[in-house]
Amino acid sequence: MKISVSNIAWGKESLIYFLNYIRKLGCSGVEIAPSIIWPEPIKSSKSERTSFINSIKKADLELVGFHSLLFHRPDLQLFLNKDARNATKNYIYELISLCSELGGKQLIFGSPKNRALHGKDYNECVKQATDVFFQIAEFGKKEKTFFCIEPLGSNETEFIKSLDEGGKMVAQISHPNFKLHLDSKAIFSTKEDPAEIVKKYGKFLQHVHVGDQNLLEPGTINKDHYKIGKALRNINYSKYISIEMRKSNEDVERSLTRSISYVKKNYLDKENV
Repeated sequence: MKISVSNIAWGKESLIYFLNYIRKLGCSGVEIAPSIIWPEPIKSSKSERTSFINSIKKADLELVGFHSLLFHRPDLQLFLNKDARNATKNYIYELISLCSELGGKQLIFGSPKNRALHGKDYNECVKQATDVFFQIAEFGKKEKTFFCIEPLGSNETEFIKSLDEGGKMVAQISHPNFKLHLDSKAIFSTKEDPAEIVKKYGKFLQHVHVGDQNLLEPGTINKDHYKIGKALRNINYSKYISIEMRKSNEDVERSLTRSISYVKKNYLDKENV
């Protein structure tokens, strides 16, 4: 497994400084919430994009991909109506192209408020999502990226509320570029057994977020991260685990150091069982 950190951990503060900081702590990649870099990501200029990716390369890091895809875009809704769904799909197409241009490999579809049901029948929403996600995966295939569904707990979203639901959808769509994402706080929320659920759907797993409720540091609330780490090691998961935590109210460097150390111990350390 390789470790990355999302840029929401330091927000709009010095990108170059924190890229180098996480590299020194042993990270191999950085994951990006694009609206933190650019207010309107798809309108960013060629020179802005070049400068951004050069900063990542100079830090000897890999751009893992994008998450928080629809942050600040409440108008983009998957199930409100057909027009909103098409607008959402087309915007994601543009983010896929941007991610691919920058060298990213996956886009994580969390965006819990953008997949609100708006009173619609759940099974009908599944049908609509299946159609849209397949189209997005087809577009992603052309751009050599993966589109990953992020199951979240019922406290966060109305649609795809467990890893089991997410795994079933990935199996149903059965597209090589539509994958499953695991979010640690969601696993703790749904109370799914990590060993069982990871074994069941591990073949679909493309990416992992590590953090606690309210985007707190991993280990702040939940003390059983080692169970997820063991489950991932048991299936020989070798892709990225990305620390997803909001900017600390205290010293950011201290928070990053503590979190990366925690993840190494609970996810990578084979002795911690």
